[in-house]
Amino acid sequence: MTTLLQCFRLTHRAGTKPLFDKLDLTINSGDRIGLVGHNGSGKSTLFSLLSGAEPPEAGEIARAGDLMLETVEQFIDPGLRGHTLADALAAKLPVEERAFSEYKVAMLLARLGFVEREFEHRVGDLSGGQQNRLMFARAVINSPNLILFDEPTNHLDLRTLLYFEDFLRGMAAAYILISHDRQFLDAVTDRTLFLRDQHILSFQLPYSEA
Repeated sequence: MTTLLQCFRLTHRAGTKPLFDKLDLTINSGDRIGLVGHNGSGKSTLFSLLSGAEPPEAGEIARAGDLMLETVEQFIDPGLRGHTLADALAAKLPVEERAFSEYKVAMLLARLGFVEREFEHRVGDLSGGQQNRLMFARAVINSPNLILFDEPTNHLDLRTLLYFEDFLRGMAAAYILISHDRQFLDAVTDRTLFLRDQHILSFQLPYSEA
């Protein structure tokens, strides 16, 4: 087990509202974590701090030297809507890899339930479920070792949800996901973090048992 990220005594506010008070958190390789808490408790803000999108007001976040962290997009980039499905996925790869990416892109799309004729469909013409699968594919194609998912099951159709669950179970990367879907949390996580009263309570259990 390798430590990927550690938070030490994080303190942060949203305007005048305190969200975290000397919060500590450790994330290790192989962790499959569900993050739960009341609306407004700071779950999405914590993700912003973990990803480096914004700094904490006080405290420290230590990241492993080999950490590759991805956050799953909430919405498709409007600039991708005219791209094909395959090109929108390949665009996430380093420039030097794109010329040789056809096989890698095709394999990942197939694993996520796309058939070959759909690879050339325009992103703007995809269904909501297909766009969700594309955003997930864009997060995992570079083999990150930590992924942050913010409400990934919102508006998912059943078919997409089942693909998503199956992929997560077989994924090597550690992940943290915010969700209010108890059944989904029980299916894909084995550790639960409760964000409550400005602190984290951690249980090495899926949500229902925790």
